[in-house]
Amino acid sequence: MLESYVTPLLMSYVNKYIKNLKPSDLQLSLWGGDVVLSKLDLKLDVLEQELKLPFTFMSGHIHELRIHVPWTKLGSEPVVITINTMECILKLRDGAQDDHESGSSSTSRSASDSVKAQAKPRRLQQAAPSDPDLPPGYVQSLIRRVVNNVNIVVNNLILKYVEDDIVLSVNITSAECYTVDDVWERAFMDVTAPELVLRKVINFSDCTVCLDKRNGSGKIEFYQDPLLYKCSFRTRLHFTYDNINAKIPALIKIQTMVESLKLSITDQQLPMFMRILELVIALYYGAIGAPPRDGEGDEGGGLIREAVATLPGECVPACATSNINLKYLVLLQPVFEKSQKLWSTGGSDDQLDQGWVSWAWSFVPAIVGEEEEEGEDGVYHQREPGSGGPSGAQQHMQPRDPIVSIGFYCTKASITFKLTESLSESSYYSPQKVKSREVLCLEPEGITIEVLMMGEPFFDCQIGIVGCRAVCLKGIMGVRDFEENMNRREEDAVFFMCGETLSAKGMTYLTNSLFDYRSPENNGVRAEFILDATNHKETYTEIAGTQRFGAFYMDYLYTMENGGGKGGVGSPDFPAVAKEEPVPAVQETSIKRLVVGPLVVLLHSSAVHRILKMVACAMDHEYEPYCKPEPELVEERRAPATPEELSSLEEFIPTRLTCLTLLKVSITVSVAEFNLLHTLMPVLMGQKAPPGPPSVPPFQPVRPLPALRFQVERVNVEHSVPMYAPELVGLVSALSQPSDNLLHHCYAHCYLKVFEFQAGLTCQDTAGDFLPLLPIIPSFSAALYGKLLQLPAYW
Repeated sequence: MLESYVTPLLMSYVNKYIKNLKPSDLQLSLWGGDVVLSKLDLKLDVLEQELKLPFTFMSGHIHELRIHVPWTKLGSEPVVITINTMECILKLRDGAQDDHESGSSSTSRSASDSVKAQAKPRRLQQAAPSDPDLPPGYVQSLIRRVVNNVNIVVNNLILKYVEDDIVLSVNITSAECYTVDDVWERAFMDVTAPELVLRKVINFSDCTVCLDKRNGSGKIEFYQDPLLYKCSFRTRLHFTYDNINAKIPALIKIQTMVESLKLSITDQQLPMFMRILELVIALYYGAIGAPPRDGEGDEGGGLIREAVATLPGECVPACATSNINLKYLVLLQPVFEKSQKLWSTGGSDDQLDQGWVSWAWSFVPAIVGEEEEEGEDGVYHQREPGSGGPSGAQQHMQPRDPIVSIGFYCTKASITFKLTESLSESSYYSPQKVKSREVLCLEPEGITIEVLMMGEPFFDCQIGIVGCRAVCLKGIMGVRDFEENMNRREEDAVFFMCGETLSAKGMTYLTNSLFDYRSPENNGVRAEFILDATNHKETYTEIAGTQRFGAFYMDYLYTMENGGGKGGVGSPDFPAVAKEEPVPAVQETSIKRLVVGPLVVLLHSSAVHRILKMVACAMDHEYEPYCKPEPELVEERRAPATPEELSSLEEFIPTRLTCLTLLKVSITVSVAEFNLLHTLMPVLMGQKAPPGPPSVPPFQPVRPLPALRFQVERVNVEHSVPMYAPELVGLVSALSQPSDNLLHHCYAHCYLKVFEFQAGLTCQDTAGDFLPLLPIIPSFSAALYGKLLQLPAYW
């Protein structure tokens, strides 16, 4: 009896993603309890449509798939799905390749349109009376227990991304997901009252990330040192439900812990690494690689349609498209702010895809299941998570939107920069070998990244670092300044220090996380979160951030609230575009606060040349930019602003505010002990690097060494900019006599306050210590203010 319910469930997932399966053979194997499938090809088109990433799958293979179903012990033992050796190769989706991709899964535009037309009816068919035979009571409860306790094991997962001469590969030796009890030990659990909690753990073993350069024929001539080598980390998932029959958790908490994170990057990898970062930024702005439409965005309405990736404080480049789906960026910079590009298109809803923020939010409930809602005909239809509907922001304050908390924690990390040199080989046919030398290391500790969001109206991201320092290692470009035989102190190698050490600060960076034994979840208590902007600002103050993190603290808060007025810049009622369906006005706020703790910087020759060498290596490439900025186009308004619209703007205009605070900063600039600027500066100015290493005399430390020191007790910087500058400036510039308030918001404002700044001379003695400061500029405090007109072409 159970086979008739469990088997179709397992077969539906396997057959959905794997090619050339015979359902009859698979069903017979499942009934036997064990399935072993070898040399499988993935349905790449299905993966692309499911993930909606701006990449194309070039290949996807599974060497072996095992499914174990303990039919006689389904109520006490888990179903185990094991994947042995899975490899996928991706590349950036090219605009010319959207129609056809040889050997891959790209579908034509017409096929995509047909899928779009059929997507909604197919989903309704699956969500409606497709499970009328599912019996209530014990069997349904047992199936739910089976689903909640499925174990997934992946051995040797290989992911590769290729572009031009870059090959980025990720290899995970083992990954396992299983259900745990209240002390995070493996167990067979279910959601039961009164706790209504499900816990899972994902363990990743030996994760290695490589970044190599290939030649014109696509082969890698020599392999660089891995960016990340055999790093293991664990993830804890905590789901809290409102009731036993709930399809989606009310609270989702997903957090990852890494004890030691050791990254290394060579001078040859640095340009490729910067290229990957440039790709991420270009994808973020929607400049390239927009994924094909598959109809998922047709049902989304309201404000979620207008959520696109716009960096706070910056405008989208003219070459950027209005929307792009980027799932992996929702953890770093979720911006639900509506883009000015959307209003400038003036297109209908059918011509627009959902933004990447909307898409990423819709993916969250899929971790544990899909939500259904009852229609007028009494049939439960699948609800598109993240689709707002015509009621706009009011719909997203309902309990249907779960509270999602995502965290990343790292105890100690190190980022090492290396210089490489080729070794001569005796054999002509032997591969080229490269030797690397460590020259610089950045060592942060106590790293925390926490994201809290609830639907579209609330998002918060906090990043903190307890302590950080930068150290000079070995020699730089032939200068053996920190070789072992130089007998220099370790203190001389440190040129950057910020914050405190973990031994002095404790484990504050783990506070209230799933890895903190004092957290509510680890003590059987349901966690409470602050989802109100006012209470958030009162709780997470600058002092609180400094007490928890000593070196760096950032709090990015975005809120969307219903406004009392009508219209307003940034709302769908903005007069630049007429909307078919009016949506209630919203008031958006975007605030970033950054605090840097006690900071000491020593800029001596060794530090300066290492920093400049990194910059020179990053610029030593011939990559073409993904997107070139285009001249700004001035668009005229379609209709003049009405008095009601101007009155609404007078009440509230959304702005982005950034606040930066520096505490106890000391910068010491020493006289040069050796000079390599004649070698580094030509590269920085865009010229080619010299063919060989510079010839330098043996290094001899100069003591005493004069130095200039700058000290400041506190620096405050505030920068505000209108959130939707084109719309606002276009409206205000058309007025004959705009008010002072409207003109004020058409500028970017910057406030600078400096407290107890002083500068003086000092000297480093033979022991390496600095003498007391001899003031040149006595201590003083000052304040500066400046403003910059936005979009001068409109005026």
